[in-house]
Amino acid sequence: MREGIEKLNKVPPKTKPSRVALPKTEPRPLVLPDIADGEFGVRVIVQLLDDRMRAYRAPIVEAVPQKPKDLRALARPKKPRELDASELATWLSELYPPGIMERTNPKTKEAYRVASVSGTLSLTPIDAADGRPRAILSGTIQLTDEGPDDFTWEGELDLLLTYERRSSKLHTLRGVFEGTYPRYDRRRNEARLIPLVAVFESRPD
Repeated sequence: MREGIEKLNKVPPKTKPSRVALPKTEPRPLVLPDIADGEFGVRVIVQLLDDRMRAYRAPIVEAVPQKPKDLRALARPKKPRELDASELATWLSELYPPGIMERTNPKTKEAYRVASVSGTLSLTPIDAADGRPRAILSGTIQLTDEGPDDFTWEGELDLLLTYERRSSKLHTLRGVFEGTYPRYDRRRNEARLIPLVAVFESRPD
């Protein structure tokens, strides 16, 4: 009996597990995609306002560089004129929501991208009270993806453009897109139209 008690007394007491000291980290600032110095481009922020799938509500941001030929359609108008939305496809083609699983290529498993942009837009000059020429670009556009079934969605585009004071060169671009994206809900066996919105801003200005 005494020997058993002595053995128990020799057992080291249990110690609390030591806590791992994590290094302190500085909060990282949010940095949006941007255009390289010396270039002109359009930043596109897209959001799908899906009230059932909250993960799709996270905005997606893309920065699309523009070459001089890409901007010719937006040259300063002396009078109202029309242009085809396909001339702005380099950045309007970013108007699609990510994560739409039923719009996926069955072979590559990648989501279908925008294959074409269509629609007629009106470019109208407006008064320049401060000496800075301006114009409004507006109209309805349609987007079709790469799938084999001509899947299309559409919305209204409204942009404010400003120009260099002594030339027809585009200076800044700001605007919004408000449309709907049709999504098929397999669980409910129904199709519904989900608001798809976007904001455009020229960079670096």
